Amino acid sequence: MMMPLMKAHPRSILRLYLFVLTLAASSLGAENRRDLAYGAHPAQTLDLYLPDAKPGFATLVFVHGGSLMGGDKADDDYKNVCTQFPKSGLGCASINYRLAKDADWPAQAEDVAAAVAFVRKTVAAAGGDPKKIFLMGHSSGAMLAAVVASDERFLAAHNLKPTDLAGAIPMGSIMWDEEFEAIAANTPKERIAQAFKYDTHYKMFGTPEKYIAAWPMKHVNAAMPPFLFLIAEAEQEQPPILRHAQTFCAAATKLGVECSWKVLKDRKHMTAMTKMAEKGDTAFLLVMEFMQGHSAK
Repeated sequence: MMMPLMKAHPRSILRLYLFVLTLAASSLGAENRRDLAYGAHPAQTLDLYLPDAKPGFATLVFVHGGSLMGGDKADDDYKNVCTQFPKSGLGCASINYRLAKDADWPAQAEDVAAAVAFVRKTVAAAGGDPKKIFLMGHSSGAMLAAVVASDERFLAAHNLKPTDLAGAIPMGSIMWDEEFEAIAANTPKERIAQAFKYDTHYKMFGTPEKYIAAWPMKHVNAAMPPFLFLIAEAEQEQPPILRHAQTFCAAATKLGVECSWKVLKDRKHMTAMTKMAEKGDTAFLLVMEFMQGHSAK
């Protein structure tokens, strides 16, 4: 006679409970892997969200903002960025990286490149297509995404090149520092050098030359992946994000690189980001369309 469940041994109940949880989890399809280490430093971690999809799915690698001095993938502004991608058959990785307090430039761009290399290998083992990796960033994370997708030295450290990315999606960032250019043109070099010794923002770059070399606009070349710039309606002019996207795209297009931009209506710098977790969000749909369009090629 079968023993009534209420009288079953506690261990039997626990095993049954765990079995039910396993079935429930498998029925959800998508798999979340938190805090995977792609490097030795505690900041070099990422969260990976895998879809219940046929082999060959595309994956987005997302880079948070924070002026390279703050920010985290777990922040309220960024913690839900990957939510919708697995539901649409796409992978998504949200990464952390060493900030200015951890390491000087170019450690941040080096970490993004290392994370891309790690995700390529990880999704390949999970059935994803390593040739369908897209790199997206917001705010200063957009600058990082753009420079890794244009300056070949970062991915070269992993035997990769920018065109090994299927696409780049900078969101909400300028592509060079016009204000610095104007100041530097009218300021003695000695005073500029002093700023890089003591100013909180500039100090992490060490020298003006290293700072200028961090600007994606300085690296526009024919060997880049397709670019899609996303710009919140409220920040088209201050800062001049729209004009920077247009200038970058004009230079890229002239070299034969596909490059476009979209303005996100009724969006501000941060709402453009946080709204991506909502069903039917314009920015998410644009990113998904871009990924699907370039995954078919």
